[in-house]
Amino acid sequence: MPEPDRDPELPLFRDADETVQAIHQGDVDAVVVMRDLEGPEVILLHGAEEPYRVLVERMSDGALTAGPDGVILYVNDRLCELTGSPSAHLVGRHLASLFEGEPPNLTPDVTAEARLLRNGDDAMPVAVWSRPIAIGSTTAILVRLTDLSIHRRAEQLAAAERFARSVLEQATEAIVVLSPGGHITHASWRAEQLAERPPVGCTFSAAFPLEAQNAEGSATLARFSTGSIDTILATRPFHGVEVKLRGECNAQSTYLLSAGPLVDDNRVSVGSIVTLTDMTERKRAEEQQTMMVAELNHRVKNILAIVQSVASQTMRSSGSLENFADAFSGRLKALATAHDILTETRWIGVGLSELVAAVLAPYRSPDDSRVSILGPAILLPTRAVVPLSMVLHEMTTNAAKYGALSTRRGNIEISWQVSGGSDKSVELVWQERGGPKLEAGASAGFGTKLIDRVISYDLDGKTRVDFDSAGVRWTISFPVGGRVAA
Repeated sequence: MPEPDRDPELPLFRDADETVQAIHQGDVDAVVVMRDLEGPEVILLHGAEEPYRVLVERMSDGALTAGPDGVILYVNDRLCELTGSPSAHLVGRHLASLFEGEPPNLTPDVTAEARLLRNGDDAMPVAVWSRPIAIGSTTAILVRLTDLSIHRRAEQLAAAERFARSVLEQATEAIVVLSPGGHITHASWRAEQLAERPPVGCTFSAAFPLEAQNAEGSATLARFSTGSIDTILATRPFHGVEVKLRGECNAQSTYLLSAGPLVDDNRVSVGSIVTLTDMTERKRAEEQQTMMVAELNHRVKNILAIVQSVASQTMRSSGSLENFADAFSGRLKALATAHDILTETRWIGVGLSELVAAVLAPYRSPDDSRVSILGPAILLPTRAVVPLSMVLHEMTTNAAKYGALSTRRGNIEISWQVSGGSDKSVELVWQERGGPKLEAGASAGFGTKLIDRVISYDLDGKTRVDFDSAGVRWTISFPVGGRVAA
């Protein structure tokens, strides 16, 4: 059959011509033949030992030839480089001595993984492939070892990247990773929400324009010029700078800015991690706590001043130590009652009817025949509770000693009404009936003076007391602002 025309420019025929020419010149000592059922087969060319060596030496992988007993007959330069040992130290050793632990299973044409021992260094992961070969009349094993450390490193980097992304996706704080030049390479979901634009690829200052919240923060940011803030964030660690982000969305929030270096396995800086921790609620809690401490301090001072004044006034009006003890104890009890009520309501104010009922509770009968309380619902200001509690205590004490509560048939009617516009005031009337008849020309004692002083100075109000045949009548008025309940 005539041979078909061959175009030497076609790649298929050009490659075939080059292969044949190489075989004739002795540059190739083996060829691979593809068989339909048996797969690829390596056929060595007789008398081609030297070309075989040249081929193996040019391989980028480590290669060795071992005899049937596993003793190494030949190694190429790449294998010497991988093990860190010269060929003279490798030839003659058993193949298994090259590996850490169990040697790989040298099944023909099956790639296995093993760890190649290296002189003075950690073992290296390698892929091991083998195939029987014949050199002349000798049967041997060709073993190829491929360095997997680069692949392992790439896999580790990919795993670290996946891990970092998963951490950033789940983080509730704003976290960004900066390159050494100050550009954002990674950002958490929260950081993407805070940024004025998609942050990845931007400089930190462009994505998160900052302004300091305190003197220390201002001094820190003042050292950051517009052109260097990103570089400083990427190269210098610092912590605890209170800042705000410019823009309407974040104007009411406060953040704690921190930055720390990001280093590689060799402890070389490759950028930094910057966090913006939302501390808005913490700042509000701190401010509220400061206000509460200041208010508590003010209240304690007021209470001490009241106790000191009551003790001094009671001492001057008491004829004996026993009288002083009774009067002073009762007035302290009135203070305690007021504070108990305020504590129960968390210092947000007390209803006037509740306060009156608490002070007069020991004298009220089940049918309320002795004490009647009438009036609209009024929420007293917190500052008025303690003074008014003391006033009601004094009036109750006087009634129990000298007035309506000192007899079985005596009774007290307490009523009030509200007057005024936006600045409302209360007029409270304390009317006693059925008590001992008052003598003409009865005068006010210390209790009366204490009531008048407390109403005037502590409640900014007025008092009037009338002594008539029916009983004592107190009229007290004081402002309560707009705190009348609906």
